[in-house]
Amino acid sequence: MNVSIIPRRRRLRKSNHMPALRYHLLVDWLLALGMLMALETQLRSESSIAGPGEILLAAWLGLLLLGEQIRPSMRLGKVTLEIAAFWSIFAFALCLGTMQSIVSATPVDVPLSLHDVVADSLVAAICVVLTLGPDAALRVRRTQWNVMALGCGLLALQLANAAGLFVLSDIDPWYWDRMRGWTANPNQFALLCLLLAFVSLTVAETEAGSRRAVAIFCSALAFIGGLYAKSNAYLIVVVAGLGFFLGAKTLRWFGRLERRRIPALSFCAAAAALLLGFALLTAPLIESKGDLMRDAGGVARDNRAELEDSSTRTQLWAQALQRGADSWLAGLGPGPHLDIPNVVLAGRRGGKEPANMQHPDPGLAPNFEAHNTVLELFVQGGLIAVSAFLWIVGLAVWRSWRAGMNGMVAALLAVNAFGSFHVVFRHPLVWFVICGALIVTGSPARIVRRRMAEPLPVAGLPMRFQP
Repeated sequence: MNVSIIPRRRRLRKSNHMPALRYHLLVDWLLALGMLMALETQLRSESSIAGPGEILLAAWLGLLLLGEQIRPSMRLGKVTLEIAAFWSIFAFALCLGTMQSIVSATPVDVPLSLHDVVADSLVAAICVVLTLGPDAALRVRRTQWNVMALGCGLLALQLANAAGLFVLSDIDPWYWDRMRGWTANPNQFALLCLLLAFVSLTVAETEAGSRRAVAIFCSALAFIGGLYAKSNAYLIVVVAGLGFFLGAKTLRWFGRLERRRIPALSFCAAAAALLLGFALLTAPLIESKGDLMRDAGGVARDNRAELEDSSTRTQLWAQALQRGADSWLAGLGPGPHLDIPNVVLAGRRGGKEPANMQHPDPGLAPNFEAHNTVLELFVQGGLIAVSAFLWIVGLAVWRSWRAGMNGMVAALLAVNAFGSFHVVFRHPLVWFVICGALIVTGSPARIVRRRMAEPLPVAGLPMRFQP
């Protein structure tokens, strides 16, 4: 006897899988909120090593593992083994660096080193658990939507707080004329907006209809919100990331047309030649460079401050390379190992800073970071840690590009480009993007068709579309 699809779905909804559905959906929301709150560092107590985000993430791990004890469904897969291999190599590199610092009698700031150990351990556990099970890809896609929805809500609240629509005690959303929201500094706020914008762009690529429109709106809101941080690095990364995304979409579209024997590449070359000619003809009409920089002053910071930051970063990068080389390329273990630049100390002594600014105090042990993710890993774990990180990021980029996920590739490139000016290694949301790229299955069009065919992506249900 043939049974139609609709009665089958009704039987599934009334089955004992419904509690599992509600449980997994609730846990996914908890994961998204925890990753977002981990960046809201002004909400963290100065005396506590863990803030609301870390507590929520630990609760997510506990609840998910508790549910696994009740209804086992997880199993090791290729991505989980790759993630476990990376973190094992990284832990070995940090242990080797710690032994090197002990042998060389290098002073170490113990509390900051323990902070890095706890943060790295939490992120490693999240990565491993996130990629476990046959429904890992579905969990990642659901969490992407949750991150987008919750993130835009939190961003709207921070913009309203910065505009003075309401006031939170002990929270200062401004760093002079740069917005920082509920994060510790404007660069963290820019990173939050960058991640939220590209995660929303990834969601828009795998959605259709009204859900795609919502995702595009959230992405635009995050891009615009990040401009208030007045970070030149953010502005450059956003322009480059969006340019890559549009270029990749265009090239793939031209490739599909070429396979249909439509000379799209020829039309593209002609259009590029016309644009170049138009730019050359209108170049004399453009105002002077000084006028252009003055007009852009509302978006980017003052050039003199940017030059001072560039000089300070150059000194830190040179110091990081020297420390890594002095450790025989083995690193010095977890924790910051650079001296605070004199220009930074002088800037702290002159003038009053905004509230809730947390700076490392000068001490016997170096306690400043390299302001570059790869160089900071080089100082901590040496050449082994850097090689492992480049391998896992390169694998994520290749896998998402091969799947046709242009938004994911743009997100990976953008966050790592931003990491060239800041340390982004320990942020859970960064690793969520990396894990999502590693575990991606199918092209965007295939994902859309799969969702439209089966609207019940629930772990444990015997549906034919589950990866």
